[in-house]
Amino acid sequence: MSFNEKRLLETLPERIDALGRDIEKLKALLADPELYTRDRARFDKASELLTRAEDERQKSETQWLELEMLREELEG
Repeated sequence: MSFNEKRLLETLPERIDALGRDIEKLKALLADPELYTRDRARFDKASELLTRAEDERQKSETQWLELEMLREELEG
């Protein structure tokens, strides 16, 4: 594995956890039934951020899994 791949394998779990925390905060914000009518711009922004965070977490999880499989394959 390259240095960059090893580094990613080490740092991706922290990134995934941080994204998970962000997602939970955004979901809690969006759970407010009055948010949409009270502050449409904030609702829209939170929705956009939630979509991005979920996409980023999925990509990070996939990347981590691929790197972990590569590491296991190389270690035999």
